[in-house]
Amino acid sequence: MEPEITSSFVERQPVLLAVVRAASFPQGIGAAWETLEGGLASLKGRKMYGVTIPEAGSLVYYAGTEVADEAEAEGLGRSTLRLDGGRYVRVKLENWPDHTDQIGPIFDHLISNFEMRPGGATLEYYYRDNELHLLVPLADV
Repeated sequence: MEPEITSSFVERQPVLLAVVRAASFPQGIGAAWETLEGGLASLKGRKMYGVTIPEAGSLVYYAGTEVADEAEAEGLGRSTLRLDGGRYVRVKLENWPDHTDQIGPIFDHLISNFEMRPGGATLEYYYRDNELHLLVPLADV
């Protein structure tokens, strides 16, 4: 029996990220994070995101950190990706480092139970060291 998944609705503002694209999905995710984090002076105070986008029939993953503008991303030697604002459905995953095996099934649950915005990106927002927010953009009603 599947554990109960508790979700909520949130309104998010657009966000600009400096990103590293994973060479493959899901195998290249770890290397993308290592590259991104290795180029930062410190992770302290940084808002970190994992972004999965459907592209040409497959999934593309980006590891990213929020930046104020294009110049900051350029200073980090990274390209940018703009996340859409709007309404999202969210699940909070506590102690996520011990539960990475639940990330995919939670996204599958959200996508099958809510109408996802066409072409939208699913988000992993690393809210705290031990709290991960899994977000799916909702279609406009």
